[in-house]
Amino acid sequence: MRKDNNTKTGVITPKSEEDLRKMITKKNIEKRYFKQSKLKEVKLKIFLRQYEYYQLIEQTIRNQNNTMLNDDDIERWDRQISHPLIDQKKIRDARVVVFGVGGIGTNVLLGLIYSGVHNFILIDHDKIELSNLNRQTLYTPEDVGKIKVKKAKERLLKINPNANIEIHNININYPKELNILEINEAEYLRDIDEINKIIKTNDYIINALDLFGAPYLINDLCIKNRKPFYWGVVNQTTGDLFNYYPEETACLRCIFGDKYLRFRTNKQSVFNSLKKTGNIGDVVIATGSIISQNIINDICGYINSSRGHFIIVDLFNYEIIKIPVIPHKQCQCRKYFQK
Repeated sequence: MRKDNNTKTGVITPKSEEDLRKMITKKNIEKRYFKQSKLKEVKLKIFLRQYEYYQLIEQTIRNQNNTMLNDDDIERWDRQISHPLIDQKKIRDARVVVFGVGGIGTNVLLGLIYSGVHNFILIDHDKIELSNLNRQTLYTPEDVGKIKVKKAKERLLKINPNANIEIHNININYPKELNILEINEAEYLRDIDEINKIIKTNDYIINALDLFGAPYLINDLCIKNRKPFYWGVVNQTTGDLFNYYPEETACLRCIFGDKYLRFRTNKQSVFNSLKKTGNIGDVVIATGSIISQNIINDICGYINSSRGHFIIVDLFNYEIIKIPVIPHKQCQCRKYFQK
């Protein structure tokens, strides 16, 4: 902004379209919330912070990438492309693997496919149950009894027929006697070798399985292959989520130790226990949506403030709590990179 010296009134005139937009929006906020000074102050702060986004990623590259999209993509994702943090071409080209297409997995998938991600690999071994339908948003009552990955693919292709979706009906288990961080790939069991190849050749991994040590298997394979993963669970009215980023952040072992989720148990007994505590659909949906936004931020190159934090989403108290997680010095993820 500059002072116009050619006028007697000393009016401040904008020197660019961006300055004009700032000036108009600021005036509108001041008029709209003039009765609530604190609310006006916060809204102005958030508004001005949004203009800092232009400095967070390279705009020239972002604009060049977005011009490489076809006409249909430009029209469909027009509202996103105008946002200074969105590189739609990077989103389109990202390769995402989802382990577990249940509550967390389906809601992450919805966020990503509506954002324009085209390339997915889905891994799960379950069939759809009626009790899944309060939170697993890709399925309908007509899908009960059918294989989850098949119905998930079918539904995603209805949202974006141009998506590339590969499915694997694999039962993932991490035997107690194995430690992926201490053995060579030649020693992997067949299913683990297949999972390893999937992780190795893709970009972003969603770790949304909760039984038979599966989260730790994915954790360890992502460490070895230097791939980021996104983990989430829901406990009653709160969602917990965490993002591992190779060699920068803590891993699940740093948080929970070596024994958590490394168990063999009767699956039905675990489900019965979960039913007693309860899961609310909205909490699962919100947790999945936050994870998908974290992935979009990473795809576009914006290093967001959630990295390296354990995040608790408490919808009943309307709180999002971020707790920094320090990598444990004796954790195997640290030791692995020191080899």
